[in-house]
Amino acid sequence: MRPSRSSVAILALLSWFGAASLTHVASAAQSQAVVSSPKPAVNPADYVGAEACATCHQDEVKGFNRNPHAKLALEHGGKGVTCESCHGPGKAHMESGGDATKIFQFTKATPKQVDDKCLSCHASAHPNFMRTAHGEAKIGCTSCHSAHKFETPTGMLKAKEPNLCYQCHTDVKSSFMQPFHHKVDEGLMKCSDCHDAHGTFQPKMLHTSATQDAICTKCHVDTLGPFVYQHPPVQTEGCVSCHFPHGSANPRLLTRNNVNSLCLQCHSPSMTFTAPAPPSFHNQANQYQNCTICHVQIHGSNVNKDFFK
Repeated sequence: MRPSRSSVAILALLSWFGAASLTHVASAAQSQAVVSSPKPAVNPADYVGAEACATCHQDEVKGFNRNPHAKLALEHGGKGVTCESCHGPGKAHMESGGDATKIFQFTKATPKQVDDKCLSCHASAHPNFMRTAHGEAKIGCTSCHSAHKFETPTGMLKAKEPNLCYQCHTDVKSSFMQPFHHKVDEGLMKCSDCHDAHGTFQPKMLHTSATQDAICTKCHVDTLGPFVYQHPPVQTEGCVSCHFPHGSANPRLLTRNNVNSLCLQCHSPSMTFTAPAPPSFHNQANQYQNCTICHVQIHGSNVNKDFFK
């Protein structure tokens, strides 16, 4: 019995798909082989040692014994992290009489090249950096850190916080000049207490508390909960639905200058306050405008759904 034309067509189509799949698999395997190809072997003879570097680069080597990188070298029998671990083999550079093109220069490299160099060691500590706002904006590691001239041994920062952060985040600097603000300029807090410059999986590169809640609860433990009756904005929008995070002209860093205006943004028949207020026993005279006089447990309560005591 001869096969029908439709059967022949189906068999031809299946054969084509099979060949295409095999081609795709072979191509993927080839790409994988390219990606996972081993790096060229390091020739120990191309390394001259930190002592040779010191003959010309005396300013950079001076005080290098207090550098965290140099301490690693001492911990590994003097064979750990040295100049050439970051700048690459120095033999060609030295034999050429100091030709700068024969060695890796951080000051001449692109931010991407600098990041790749630093992350070759620090990738495990900062695995998400390239997807952060800093990484996507091409902010290189040496924009904030200096391996030779740093003001803070911890992190090897070029300047102390918050002045280092203010170099870019000028809008935030003005926030801390508000009458009510977190005590960052006074030195009681640091930007890194709330933010991780190398990235987190939270917006604004925010840390989370030990319980994976908003970082605000690390200090403001009275708002942490869990509560039987949770104020919904705390879970949906977070603390910033009512508070400015850095500074405000209003007490408690509130986004409105009086509490009833803040509450009526949600607890009102009209978001523009143009509709008449519903009949109620609430008196909006000045002496009663602070809703929290009665609704004292405004972040959450374990006994009352209206946040009374």
